[in-house]
Amino acid sequence: MTKKSVSDGSGTRAAVAALALAIGASYLLLLAIDAETVDRLGWEDGPIESAGALFFLIAAAAFLAASIRTIRRSREQGGVEARPTVVFALLSLLMFVCFGEELSWGQRIFNWEAPPVFSEFNAQNETNLHNIQVVHQWNPDGTEKGFVGKLVNMNRLFSVFWLVSFLIFPLAVRNSDRLRQWAEKLRFPVPPLWTGSLFLGSFLLYKVLAFIYKDTLRAHALDELKETSYAAIYAFIAVAVLAAGSRRGREP
Repeated sequence: MTKKSVSDGSGTRAAVAALALAIGASYLLLLAIDAETVDRLGWEDGPIESAGALFFLIAAAAFLAASIRTIRRSREQGGVEARPTVVFALLSLLMFVCFGEELSWGQRIFNWEAPPVFSEFNAQNETNLHNIQVVHQWNPDGTEKGFVGKLVNMNRLFSVFWLVSFLIFPLAVRNSDRLRQWAEKLRFPVPPLWTGSLFLGSFLLYKVLAFIYKDTLRAHALDELKETSYAAIYAFIAVAVLAAGSRRGREP
């Protein structure tokens, strides 16, 4: 996701600013309405979580389309874009898994019971991976895990993924000639820094508000909104990648 795959022009900057404002406004709106309404918005499969699932699905579809496009282009250019193809395909798969996980793969929607392999190890008796006991933030007795146990918490691992992929890696490429040459030689997509800035801004805003409103009805909804904001950012990045590739395809 270099400048070749995601534009850094004025149009993109304006869209990034609009998305950042929308995320910030969503948090403020959640604080402005009454606590009972906030609690309902944050229910499982409620509006906030459903919006997150939709954004993940959009991201999966856009990354898949970008992968298919680079496959076609690689045939014309001797396979030079094979690595972006793999990266976009893996991101599409990850986004689709996140979509399924958000909805517990339809368990609550279609009202079927979790298979025994999940019900035995899942902290919420649901068909998903992010609530299995080994990566859950709570112990079976309801107590919160310690520092070491939280290191393998699924939310933390997800945060580490965007932190490394969209912030640390592009910063390293920008400040290392050797790493930049390696990325260019391998044609490895390097995300622009605004991608990591969006994730970091949403994360920091959530942390501040979660500290202020901990142990309230707003706490769970704030956590759900954080996940939905991440999903919206992924969808934005995926659509930007797809749009940038479409513009390149029209160039003479």
